[in-house]
Amino acid sequence: MGWTYTAIQFGSHFLRSRRWDSFHSPSLFRLFTHCCNEKDRPEAYTLIERERDKLKNSPALISREDFGAGSKYSAETKKERISAIASHALSLPFQCRFLSRLAGFIKPEVIVEFGTSLGISASYLGVGAPGASIYTVEGDPEVSAVASSVFKALGLSNIALETLSFDQYIEQLPIDHLPIDLLFLDGHHTSDATIRYYKALSKYLHPGSIVVIDDLYWSADMQAGWQNLIALPEVTQSVDCFHFGMLFLNPDFQQKENHIIRLPMKMQLHK
Repeated sequence: MGWTYTAIQFGSHFLRSRRWDSFHSPSLFRLFTHCCNEKDRPEAYTLIERERDKLKNSPALISREDFGAGSKYSAETKKERISAIASHALSLPFQCRFLSRLAGFIKPEVIVEFGTSLGISASYLGVGAPGASIYTVEGDPEVSAVASSVFKALGLSNIALETLSFDQYIEQLPIDHLPIDLLFLDGHHTSDATIRYYKALSKYLHPGSIVVIDDLYWSADMQAGWQNLIALPEVTQSVDCFHFGMLFLNPDFQQKENHIIRLPMKMQLHK
């Protein structure tokens, strides 16, 4: 299935979606107006992208332990170049900027990320919400070590890197990691795993929490998982942005709505 499926779904999503600024809900309109504001480009974003470029040019080989759904780009191997991981396993720059602005807009106290990879998305979260405690979880020890070096290079002291499998983290979730204001699931791209992790962590969410799920169109299976999640009674609003989706639990929304939204193309093309 792979990229053929994703490409077909991209066209279908474009035809079914509305502009990002077409929300009737004032709160969603304000949120997306803030998150899509490309005039807001802090110098810190440039520094993070320099780290991304270093990773994409790194010839170093590291051992891999993939706890997720693998990669569309290559068969599982025991060793992989950092440059290859950086080229296919990191959130795109515009996604990271959106995530950073989202964190800045909602001003969370606690952020949990499943799937640190090489640390780029967590770095954007750290810049977006400097007052938050960010807990990012990566099961692969050597990938985790690379991410740790990225955080150190950027001087990000508000990020705690947990080198554990997602299940291990859930089993021993420390009380100071709770409640979770922003949850970013980006590490195991199967329907069963995504739903299981959401349900395991949902008891630690609250009505103001936002859940971001990456790679909605990774496969038909991931799409089925997304449809199951947005049907949950506690989910009062959902937004499908193609590359990622957002779940809102706020009961103040007058009626349940599932939005399909196009982010600005200029934003997606702008590195």
